[in-house]
Amino acid sequence: MKVLVTGANGFIGSYVVASFLARGHDVRALVRPSADVRPRGWSPDVEVARADLRLSRGLHDACSSVDAVVHMAARIGGSESQQFESTVVGTERLIQAMLAAGTTRLVLASSYAVYDWSSITGELTEESPVVGQSILKRGPYTIAKVWQERLARRMATENGLDLRVLRPGFVWGRDHVWLSGIGQRWRGSLLVFGRSTLLPITHVENCAEAFVEATLGEAARNETFNVVDDDLVTSWRYAKEYLQGTGTQGRVTAVPYHSALAVSRLGAAVGMGLFGGSADLPDLFVPERFEAQFKPLRFPNERIRGLGWRQRWSFEQALERTYGPIGSSPRP
Repeated sequence: MKVLVTGANGFIGSYVVASFLARGHDVRALVRPSADVRPRGWSPDVEVARADLRLSRGLHDACSSVDAVVHMAARIGGSESQQFESTVVGTERLIQAMLAAGTTRLVLASSYAVYDWSSITGELTEESPVVGQSILKRGPYTIAKVWQERLARRMATENGLDLRVLRPGFVWGRDHVWLSGIGQRWRGSLLVFGRSTLLPITHVENCAEAFVEATLGEAARNETFNVVDDDLVTSWRYAKEYLQGTGTQGRVTAVPYHSALAVSRLGAAVGMGLFGGSADLPDLFVPERFEAQFKPLRFPNERIRGLGWRQRWSFEQALERTYGPIGSSPRP
């Protein structure tokens, strides 16, 4: 199979490229015109295509003569308008180019961020509700990812595309170990909210394998998959490993989740009283954002496992590949 990987120079995308190559597939890597791909060390077998998803120029050629498009590109930082343009408008232009080129299989990288964590209790599954009326309280990244999914699903239905959506949890690995779901730094301590709260993580190499399985498997057609590792660990343990692995001075302090949520709601109420809702409060004082990062839930992964995906690296092995010597973790 020949695949086009967008965002191929990014953190997850670069591992997706490596996973496809390891399976013997042909890869066309779509990167921005100014991107320096030399640090990736890609073999000559990788065909590099350069285009900006915000523009149509070059996208048709990038999408031509491939069996599937694996769409990893998305903007995480920047203003709401910048994230929307890159993530949503960029996806629209990409799908238009796919249609013009006759490519019909799209594998979309979404996120756990699209879920309405405030309304979910017990388990978070693929059937859990996506954020709705409270979306404006969740921040630009969530807004962009929710609209990206909506757009992709609408265009897929209207045009008969084979759409496969993957929603990873917190993705971690070498050079990317701080996760917003760990907790909050405060006066030399790393505060975690609930000592037994599970952190829905997937190591980047395990995550990349899930994208390969979803691209190749016929059973994945028009399905949605959450991507989390089997070895779910607590925020407490991950925080401990983070401090030790990075050599960061400090200690891990557990705060009861419901007490912290009460403080978050109080802060939101005070902000509303003082500023009438116009203030841009820290995530800690926006209950919807607080819950989306720290709410204690369970995170089953039966659906992606049913597709044939298996966690390649255990948590202990992933720690070594992440924090060990550079040579111990081959870069993609």
